Formats: sequence, C-alpha cells, structure tokens
Amino acid sequence: MLELKNIRKTYQLGGQETVALEAVNLSFNRNQFVSILGQSGSGKTTLLNIIGGLDQYTSGDLIVEGTSTKTFKDKDWDSYRNTTIGFVFQSYNLISHLSVLENVKMALSLTGVSAKESEKRALEALTDVGLAEHARKRPNQLSGGQMQRVAIARALVNNPKILLADEPTGALDSKTSIQIMELIKKISHDRLVIMVTHNPELAEQYSDRIIRVADGSILEDTAPVMDLNTSNAAFTKSKTAMSFFSAIKSSMKNLLTKKTRTALVTLAGSIGIISIGLVLALSNGMKSYIDDLQRETLSGIPITISQTSAGNFEAMSEASNKETSKKDQITIKEPITTHQNIYDQDVLGKGESFIQYLEREAKGKFSNLTYDTGYQLNVLTTNQAGDVQQVKKSDTDMNNPAAMFSMGSLMTKLPENGDNILSQYEVIDSTNNRFSYPTKPDELVLFVNYDQSLNKDVAKALGLSDDNTQNIKTLLGKELRIISNDEFYEKSPMGNFFINQPINQTMYDNGLKGTIVAIMKPKEASASLINASIGYTATLEEQMLAKESSSNIVKFMKEHPTVNALSPSSDMIDEETNKTIMQKIGGNTSPTNISIYPSTFDEREAITNIISNYNNQVAKKFGEKSKDYTKYMIEYTDMAEMMTGMMTTMLDTITVILTAFAAISLIVSSVMIGILTYVSVVERTKEIGIMRALGARKKDITRIFNAEAGLIGLISGILGVIITILLTIPINAIVGKLIDMDGFKASLKPEYAIALIILSVILTLVAGFIPSKGAAKKDPVEALRTE
Repeated sequence: MLELKNIRKTYQLGGQETVALEAVNLSFNRNQFVSILGQSGSGKTTLLNIIGGLDQYTSGDLIVEGTSTKTFKDKDWDSYRNTTIGFVFQSYNLISHLSVLENVKMALSLTGVSAKESEKRALEALTDVGLAEHARKRPNQLSGGQMQRVAIARALVNNPKILLADEPTGALDSKTSIQIMELIKKISHDRLVIMVTHNPELAEQYSDRIIRVADGSILEDTAPVMDLNTSNAAFTKSKTAMSFFSAIKSSMKNLLTKKTRTALVTLAGSIGIISIGLVLALSNGMKSYIDDLQRETLSGIPITISQTSAGNFEAMSEASNKETSKKDQITIKEPITTHQNIYDQDVLGKGESFIQYLEREAKGKFSNLTYDTGYQLNVLTTNQAGDVQQVKKSDTDMNNPAAMFSMGSLMTKLPENGDNILSQYEVIDSTNNRFSYPTKPDELVLFVNYDQSLNKDVAKALGLSDDNTQNIKTLLGKELRIISNDEFYEKSPMGNFFINQPINQTMYDNGLKGTIVAIMKPKEASASLINASIGYTATLEEQMLAKESSSNIVKFMKEHPTVNALSPSSDMIDEETNKTIMQKIGGNTSPTNISIYPSTFDEREAITNIISNYNNQVAKKFGEKSKDYTKYMIEYTDMAEMMTGMMTTMLDTITVILTAFAAISLIVSSVMIGILTYVSVVERTKEIGIMRALGARKKDITRIFNAEAGLIGLISGILGVIITILLTIPINAIVGKLIDMDGFKASLKPEYAIALIILSVILTLVAGFIPSKGAAKKDPVEALRTE
C-alpha cells in the first residue's frame, strides 16, 4: 500500500548541500509493525516525516495506494496527513489549553464531522486506550503514559491507514513503555504501523520487520516486501477544512488560558474605541441640542422671500475666488448685481403667479403667511409735556448705523396667527385680565428686550420721559394716532411734489386711534422674531390701505409715473423707483417681502422643497443656464437653516478633527494587538506544528490567529462601547451643571456603536494579518521541534 522509490532528501545549510536520505527504496504492506532503527542523525526521523507528508522529498517518488505524490499540492498533503496518517510523538504534543477530549477531537475538526459525531468518535477512541474517564481533564493532569495514550487515541480517531510513531516510549519508564508497546502492537493488527526507536530490544520483541538506517541509507531490512499488496481503490484526495466555529473556539480557549493578559490587551484596545466613541457621543449630543434649539428658538423665524435679494451666494463666492489679475493687467468682470424676485407674474404660463402657486402648494404647511407691502405708517404720539410728535427715528439715529441696527423698525405688522409670537414671547402685562392676541385695528403691542428694557432711542420716539425706569401701567393704554396720506401730505405750491403738513394737535385728533394693549418680551434663550418695538394688526393695515389707494399723492403718482412726489427734484424716475415709492405710500400693494412661518422643521423643509420645485419648473421651461432662468427664479432666505447649518458645519469640522486625534490611539492599540498576535504565534509554534501534522491547511492556521485577533477586536469594541455609554452619564451631568446647557444629552447612536465594534474588529484583523500569515508559513517539522 506504500512504496518509496529512490527517495532522496537534501538540505541547504550554510550554502552547502547536506544529504539526509539517499536512494531509499522501501515498500510496506498493510497490517505490519515496522521498526526503523538508527543512531541520531542517521535519517530515520526524516524518513518518517517524508512518509507522513510533513516533509517533502527532493527527488524520487512516494506512492500511496498506487498513486504517485509527485504532483501533490499543499492541500493534497494536508488531506493525506488527515485521512491516511496518524502521528504519535515522543513528547506527546498535546495542546495544553484543550481538554483530553478536545485534543482527540482536533483531527476530526478538520474533516467536517458534526460536533455530536466528533464527540462520540473521540470518546470511543479514548475508551480503546482506557482513558474515557479522563476525557474532561487537561493534559497536565495526566501521567506521561496517559498522555501518550491520548496521543495514540488522537492518531487513531480518524481511522488512518498508517500509524507513525516517533520514539513513542522515549519519555516513559520501562513499565509504561511496555504498556504502550502492547497497545501499538495491538493496533498493528488492522493497519500499518511504522515506529522510529533507539531501543533495539523493544523493536525485536514487538516488530514484524526491522529496518536499520545509517547515514541516510538503508543498511538492513529484515523482511523486505517482495509482493506489494495493492488495493482495488486508488488513493482518494479528500478535502480538509477547519470550520470557522472551530477556529473561534480554539482561539477563545487560548485567550482564556491567559486571562490577565487578555483582559489588559482588550482594555488597551478599547481605549481608542472609547476616545472615538466619546467624540461621536458628544457630537451627537451637540447636534441634538442644536436641533432642540431649532425647535424651541428658531422654528418661529420665517422663510423670507424679498422683492430684492442679495443674489446667489455661490456665484458671489465663485466670483471672489477666481484667479486675480496679473500685476500688469486689470481684469474686467461682470458686476455682482442684486436679484429681483418676480412673484406676481404668470412666469410658467399656467395661469398663476408664484404667490398663487405658493399658497396652493404650501397650504396647511405653515402657521402664518404674511405679505409685507412696504407700506409705512405715519404715526403720531404725545410726549410727557403733551406735545404732539411723530413716531420715527431721530436724525441722529438715521446717521448712526449701530443705532439703526439696534432699533430695527419702530412699527411692524403682526402675523395674523399668533401661535409663533406666543410660543416665543411672554406677556408681561395687558389691559385685559385675560390676554387675547390682538386682531382689532386699534390694538397695538409694545415689545421690549428680554431683560425688560427699552432702548432709550425707542423710548424717545414714543414720547416717553428720560427717566431710567417707566411704570408698566403708564405704558399700557398709551395712545398713538395713525395718519392717512391726505392728512399727512399736501401738494407743494412750489412744484410737482408733496410736503409734510405741520404736525399739530388737529392732525393728531384726526388720526385713527391705536392703543398699546399688551407689553411682551422674548422668552429665555429665544431668538427675536419681532425686530421692532410696536406691533400692529393686519386689519389696521387693510383699513389704511383702503384709504391710501384713493389719496391725492397716490393719484398724482399714478398720473405722473416718472415724477417722485416725495422729492422736489425734477429728475425723472424709472418704473422700479415708482413702484418702491408707491409701496411706501400705500399705492401699490404688491408684496416687497413674503414671510412664511412653518410650525415644524418638517414643514420648513417641505416649503423650501416647494420653492425649489418651482425653480426646477422655471429651469425646465427656459433652461438652467439661460438669462430668463436667472431672471425668474425665486431666491429665498432661511435664517434658521443658515444659522443651524453654520453651527452644524462647525461642529462636524470639530468632530472630524477630534476623531482624527482619537484615531491615533486606536491605531496604536491596533499595532500593539498585532505585536501580541505575533507573540501568540511564537508561543503557539508547537501547536501550529501539531495542527499541520493532523492535516490542518495553511489557511486553517491563518484562520485561527485571525479569529484570535478578531475576538480581541470584538471584545475591545464591545467593552469600548459599554464604557463610552457609561461615561456619558457623568459627562451629561457635568455639562448640564458647569456649562449651563439644559437639555444637553451626549449619547452614542446604535449605528455608531455597531460601526465602532466593526471598526475595532477590522483594525485588529489588519494588525494581525502579517503574524497570521507568518504562522501559516511555518515549516511543520521545525514547528514540532520548538519547545
């Protein structure tokens, strides 16, 4: 069944060729007990390793069941060792961190036998060698003879055709040696046994055939095979493979034998995960805080569509970022102009303007939709002395940009639906015991700052005294008078323009009365929705516009569209200037500004999508790069989105930077795991040799060490995520207390946690890849010699 033809084996040592075997020709039949005798260095162990497929011959041929092994590849030799050969070593070569039963099952784990069948066959093999009761023990709990019996059981569990024993009694006393020899003799009754030994007495007593070797050659063969028995069935190359579960189980058991080191390694490996996890948790907490801030303080800020917008910011940025001119050149560029939103014309040819399109598409997606016509009320009040004065910014304020910015407009129209106002402002006091949102034309609201203060310039414009404090009751019920155009303007006898009539008691008495019925201030941490001091109702504006449409100054402007009725200048004005003046005096009610107040951020997104869809239709009709598209597209401003977008971008940038720094610790820990994997390879070199002798493939060895690195990465990742989650508890308490960020809650998203665990596993697998590959490449013969 086994034939060696002219086998030659050489080694390269120090650049010189050393002959280990020379012209070895041997044949073996089944059911023989063959002993190979020889001095140390004679080549007997090399001969045994070649027969066992652990070492490959340099020339010649090894024929198994009539099949030549010249064309065998690594996987074929692995299969040969697993199914045909059983090894028994002098030093037992049991894996210390596995139980007796698991050591015996090791060979079966490479053949795809089920766990149940594997355990059954392993117990039967242990029973055959008389060690079934010791199946759950570790090898170090057994005597030398018992360990050798376990090794024999492991060699026989796959029912190999050939048993190779290398000095099986070399480490045993004489009594135990006899017991082992009796067992091996019994085994030889149904299979070929080839034993290498130094003991000629044992060989003479138990062997059927003795082969003496010296200097790599056969000196004597006491019973050479003259007629080789061959089987009808040729040698079959079966596939061996260690299951992924078996690799994980082996790696886990090895890690558990070094509990302290494993714990320290996984803790060190988790530091990088903790670092990145905390950055992501804090970032997520800040994003949630910003989202809450949006809902609480910015949701009331409207989306605005102004008649004149600042133009496309991207285009402005692109223009400013273009390459500058050379030193000796001046580049002529197109001016950056403002964009005129046209929303009162049927641009798409569908019988509706943009305003009508917006009202139809956005219906139910906003709490308020207001149109600012640009109409400026002429308002009078009385001061502490009883003198009548106009409610307006002083000339000093008009020349002071800072003051103008701080005051904003003195008068503004209130949204018809008061939900947005009431969600962001609280009522300090009102003329009614139970405040109701103003709807009547004579109802006005005074808005003050969050600290319940009023700018001195505003107080002066309202006719209040210079005292540092004002009693709220004196402000409530204060009257203002709204004056119509015909009461406020008169035709100048000097030309085609109108002048202000003298402000006096008569003008005041003829005005429409308005009364401050409530005083309101922003709620804590609330953005200012109203950038003005006095709020009036939409019904007041409607009432006044009805009057102004037939006023003398409006009629004049309609009759003389190129004349500025508010200026004595004779210069002609264009259509746009005429429109602006007419809007100011109430002669043109087309909106100068559209304010859309969404109730939620989902509604805000829906509205911006509606505007974008309109622009897409314009682009489809005129072409996206056409001048008509630039002319008719609608540009809008979403201050809430801009503010939160800037904060989110800044936060994302900080998160990336911090994550990059945190990743350094993760890389360092991964390198450390790679080093420890290499140390594990060195420590388990003999185990590698044992597994290769049992038929494990190179990829099986790689899989075991990859599994070990992966397990460390998995445990490190899970530990890192758990510690991160636990650390967010004190972090939330500290941030909430020290930084005064109520509602801040750092938390690690589940998808981030899973991603971090996967990242940890991947990095450790990458770190352990080179050591794992190195383990697979180890020579099994050399590995078995390692102590």
